[in-house]
Amino acid sequence: MSKLISVRGPHARGLDNNIRIQWNMGNSCNYECVYCPEMLHDGSKPWLNTKVYIDTIEKISSHYNALQQRTDYELIGGEVTVIPGFEDIIRKISEYNATSSVYTNASRTINWWSKAKEYMDNVILTYHPLTQEKEHFLAVVDEIKDDVDISINIAGVGGQVEELGDFAEQIRDLFKHSNRNRYYNVSISVKTLYMKLLGRHSKQETWYNYTDNELDVLRKPGIKPRPVEPQPEPTEPQEYVEPQIDTSNMTEFKYEDGSTKYVQNHQIINEGLNGFKGMKCHLGYESLNINASGDVYSSWCGAKNFGNISEITNWDLPKGYTLCPFDYCNNISDIAISKTL
Repeated sequence: MSKLISVRGPHARGLDNNIRIQWNMGNSCNYECVYCPEMLHDGSKPWLNTKVYIDTIEKISSHYNALQQRTDYELIGGEVTVIPGFEDIIRKISEYNATSSVYTNASRTINWWSKAKEYMDNVILTYHPLTQEKEHFLAVVDEIKDDVDISINIAGVGGQVEELGDFAEQIRDLFKHSNRNRYYNVSISVKTLYMKLLGRHSKQETWYNYTDNELDVLRKPGIKPRPVEPQPEPTEPQEYVEPQIDTSNMTEFKYEDGSTKYVQNHQIINEGLNGFKGMKCHLGYESLNINASGDVYSSWCGAKNFGNISEITNWDLPKGYTLCPFDYCNNISDIAISKTL
């Protein structure tokens, strides 16, 4: 294979000069999925006072607004929608003309979603088949599908993957007449579940021993290829035209031979494309991360640290690139940060 010369995630390829703030707001969760590491749901990093969250939003947004950058917040946990005052938090984000992307298991009531959706821009839903009812998950999707941008992940529980592939198509049918999320553009994927040895930069092992049929489902693109429109019968033989896929939400890989490959996030690790050791990683220019303790980093690998949200008064962003020291990059957010030779 030709040598990799650059990587750019969808955020970096956008036209806007935005800064992405991926924020782990705590690790309390109303589920205890067996394939989820305890440190992501055991409540050892409890929710902070709502005022701390709001003051942090004001501090970060004011700083980047002064630099003519808009802030895009990605809110993760734990299950962030159960944070007391979460509606006030996302309302504060909207007041700064910032965007919010909420990662959630969709467990809140339909009544809650009918009100909270007003302050959300993007929602990334995950269906957990060992815990959730399909009917409620479908009802939440139906409630918000015309108001926010949606992406959907389905936890690929071994022994259920083929059935879950059918459920993905059932979910997709809800978007046939959506005014906001289009049937062929919305990403709905059954995700490979890994051991998630957090902090490790080694090759990840899958949680389940998947069958060949299950692997076929897990490798399917989350964005459904648009069928080629029927054409009049040609008078001469025609070349086959591949169905077109929207690449705007994919990560771009460029190679020394001039070729370019676009890959969906959930497929990058599957295909072993997450090795960037020795490349220049543009940490801190495109994103900041806040962990569950309130510590602010340039990325989840922890290469640059700026302090804690309760103490920061000045921001000292990186003034140069960082050479990637790791064999593997196992965080999707970090993978999407621009990398060059």
